[in-house]
Amino acid sequence: MEYLYKTVIPKMTNEIGNITPKLEVYRYEILLGVFAFFLAYAIMVFVKKAKSNYPPGPMGLPIVGYLPFVSNNLHLDFTELGKKYGDVFSVKLGSQNIVVLHGTEVIREAFNKTEFHGRPPSSSLEGINPYSPFFGRDCHAWKEQRKFVVQSMKDLGLGKTKIEDEVMDEVNHFVKVLKSHSGQPIDVKKPLSPSMSNNICALVFGKRYDYDNPDRRFLDENLDETTEFASDTSLEFLFPWIKHIPFIFKILNIDRSFAFERAFAAFQKIHTFFKKEVDEHANTLDHGLVRDFIDRYLLEIQAQKEKNPNSTFHYDMLISIMLDIFGAGSETVRTSILWFIYCIAAFPDIQKKVHQEIMEVLGSDRNPEFQDLKSMPYTHAVILEIMRWKTIIPLSLEYTLGDSTAGGYYIPKGTVVVANFWNAHHDPRYWKEPEEFNPERFLSKDGKSVVKSNNFMPFSTGRRACPGESMAYIEMFLYFTSILQKFEVAFPPGAKVDFSAKLTITYRLDPFMVRFIPRN
Repeated sequence: MEYLYKTVIPKMTNEIGNITPKLEVYRYEILLGVFAFFLAYAIMVFVKKAKSNYPPGPMGLPIVGYLPFVSNNLHLDFTELGKKYGDVFSVKLGSQNIVVLHGTEVIREAFNKTEFHGRPPSSSLEGINPYSPFFGRDCHAWKEQRKFVVQSMKDLGLGKTKIEDEVMDEVNHFVKVLKSHSGQPIDVKKPLSPSMSNNICALVFGKRYDYDNPDRRFLDENLDETTEFASDTSLEFLFPWIKHIPFIFKILNIDRSFAFERAFAAFQKIHTFFKKEVDEHANTLDHGLVRDFIDRYLLEIQAQKEKNPNSTFHYDMLISIMLDIFGAGSETVRTSILWFIYCIAAFPDIQKKVHQEIMEVLGSDRNPEFQDLKSMPYTHAVILEIMRWKTIIPLSLEYTLGDSTAGGYYIPKGTVVVANFWNAHHDPRYWKEPEEFNPERFLSKDGKSVVKSNNFMPFSTGRRACPGESMAYIEMFLYFTSILQKFEVAFPPGAKVDFSAKLTITYRLDPFMVRFIPRN
């Protein structure tokens, strides 16, 4: 023991004392190396941008880019960056170099060029629905399928009374459900979801489902699951290489069951459901009687087989289109109507003006017709202002198919491009006091007609604009006017009005309770 204290311990202490200065030297060398790496990275990025006239933007960090500095509300983060860097700027999120477009002029300039008609690779939407013509990368399939879908909707009654009558029939079912609650607070999303989905069912399947039908509940639950957890800013999109690293999600303690895998599992269930419908239609197909969209598509598959063996028309494409139509058609309109209901409850004075106009044009009993929109400028203006104020598709992702320019900046082929429609709808250059809810901004000075702004783009713009815009307007107007014709809409006593929302595929409200008080 004495030897230990007199010999060994002093020797160890001396050695540790000798090591400490060395560690200090290494620590400074490591810090110097890290600093040199960051400096080299910054210089490389700066030189690359300067040489190519690439859009300016924040520097970010190696590997992760600017990702640590953004929130879940990416459209708001981009808006703040635009104030510093202008209408065209770049930002690196993870492995993705992204160019963001602000301002109506720049967005329209870009989206009218064919180079901007692509969709980005590694998107979760394409991963969930591989054959998707509207969210996938195959531009040839998109062009063929979009043309067919638009023409089919016209042939099946869009723009005529057929589809409008079917929507109005569904609205009346929805109104009956609201009446059954006798003015008590309800979560309106629960009856609205099957109602919105039924409008698409009538178009695609040629039938509607009762709200308590098991197939109806199955379809709605899985559609909601798919749109809730699918996101264009998923981890796989920002870091495409990450999925090739074994066990990476366990190492990072990331539960993907609440994201991509959960959405994909829901899609597989929907795929099985849709395939059953397609098989039933195929077994009862009558060339002389086209019942719905599935029939039209099955006939087109047969026609294309004879004249075009390389056609994009096939069974898997049909099922993928059905998911796109249901996802875009029911989710976006449902979210819009939920915002209508929330806003109209939050602004009772505006609600009174809308109801007064409804009474003047429709009275208390006549069902609204879409042509009544021309005679109801204030109601129309309120609908447009809600769509501007709470833009439900704040960001639109595109992908450059070739080298191009926007706003005078060079944008190379293979660049992810994001149009920030939220910013375009809240830009003080185009809108007076844009954060204020003010329907009068869409009215003429005498209040007798609607004046649309060129800066209003709720359905995007250019060739990639939503093909279901016309049907969406029909649904929104008929639901909105029917609700306010029959009910006073109000929050429960003591409810706190909170306009916050979360960005998934759409800009979604959290579930809320509201009262539909029947009017005498």
